[in-house]
Amino acid sequence: MEHNQHEVIAKWERRWLSASGLMSLSFVIFIAISLALEGTHIAQTTSRTTPDKLSSHALFANPGVTALGPGKFQVAAMAQMFNFIPAEIRLPVGAEVDFYLTSRDVLHGFQLENTNVNVEAIPGEISHFKYTFDKPGEYRISCNEYCGISHQNMVGKVVILSSAEFAQDAANRQADALTLAQSGNAGEAVFNANCASCHQATGLGLAAVFPPLVGHLPSVYNADGGRDYLVDTVLYGMQGQIKVDGASYNSVMPAWAQLSDDDLAAALNYALTAWGNDALLSNFTEYSPEEIAAKRGQSRTAADNYELRQSLGLE
Repeated sequence: MEHNQHEVIAKWERRWLSASGLMSLSFVIFIAISLALEGTHIAQTTSRTTPDKLSSHALFANPGVTALGPGKFQVAAMAQMFNFIPAEIRLPVGAEVDFYLTSRDVLHGFQLENTNVNVEAIPGEISHFKYTFDKPGEYRISCNEYCGISHQNMVGKVVILSSAEFAQDAANRQADALTLAQSGNAGEAVFNANCASCHQATGLGLAAVFPPLVGHLPSVYNADGGRDYLVDTVLYGMQGQIKVDGASYNSVMPAWAQLSDDDLAAALNYALTAWGNDALLSNFTEYSPEEIAAKRGQSRTAADNYELRQSLGLE
C-alpha cells in the first residue's frame, strides 16, 4: 500500500515538475521573442547632479527636442510633480532618438504606452536610452511611480509624424513663434509651452486638480505683497491646500527656475493680462527680467511660499 502511494506521489511530482519546466521555458521564449522584435531599452546612468542644479545643466537648461543630424534627434525630458517637461514631444517616424531623463523632485516613472520603454526618473540622476518609433501616432507618457496627490494627472505624450508632416509642423511652429514675437505676445508662447498643460490655454485650469488663473491671478497680484509672491512662486514653486472660488486644490505648483528671466517675466505679464484679467488689476506694472533675476539664488521652498500665501490673507 505504501509502495503504491509512493508511486502515485512520484507520478504527480513528475507532472508538476514537467509543467513548471514548460512554463519556465515558455517565459524564456516570450522574452527572446520580445527582445528580437522590440530590442532592449535599458536606461544607463550617464551622470549625476543635485536637483537644484538641473536648471543650469547643459541638457536641461532648455528641455525638449534637438536635431542632431539626418534622422537623429535628442530629447531632454524632466519629470516633476505633476507633469513632464516638455509635456508634448514631436518627432518624425523612423528617427533614432536619444532620450535623456531625470527628475527635479521625487522618484517618477516614464512609461510609453505601446512600447517597452519603462524608465525610472530619479532625482538628479541623468538616465540615457535610445528608441526608434516605427509607427506614426500618439504615445501616451504616464508616471507609474506614485509621486503625490495628483499623481494620476501626470501624463504627457509623444507625437510621431510622417517626415512630410514633421517638416510642415516645424515650419508652422517657427512661423507661430515669429508671429507671437512680432506681435509682442512672447509670453503667450512661453505660457502655452510650459503652463497650459496644467492651467490650460484658456486659463481655466482643471476642476479639483489645477486652479484657474482667470479672475484669481489678479486677486493674488492685488494683495499686499502679491507681486513679489508671484515671482517667488514661479521660481521656487508652492505646495499646500488652497481655495479658489470656493473650490479646494491640493496639487503642487512646480518651480520653473529653469526658464530664463525674460521667459518668466513674459509669462507672468501674459497670464496677468489675458482672459480679461487686465481689467481686474490695480496699479499693474509689467514685470521685467531684472526683477526676476533679483529673486534668484534664495533658499526658498514650496512650503515657504505656501506660508507666504497664507500671510497675504489668501485662502
